Amino acid sequence: MATPPRGSPGYWMYEAGGAVRPAIAAYLMGEPMTEHQTAVMRAYLRQWMTGPWQGQTVHILRSRIKGLTTRAAITAWLADALKEGIDPL
Repeated sequence: MATPPRGSPGYWMYEAGGAVRPAIAAYLMGEPMTEHQTAVMRAYLRQWMTGPWQGQTVHILRSRIKGLTTRAAITAWLADALKEGIDPL
């Protein structure tokens, strides 16, 4: 994982609410994700992208978050984020 820029939102492993960790764990382990888990992961990625990221496609990544409604969409988005050096997982 690349070091996030100063001022970045909190990393999922340190969240205290209890909803993000199970959603991301399900994603990472290839388990089926509920609609709620997908929504939680989308919200996490949305807040992650509020950080001071810079790059050619950061604005495009931000605009695509609304469409992350399936595992496939999340996977494609994460691959594109990694190309920009953004690794929220």
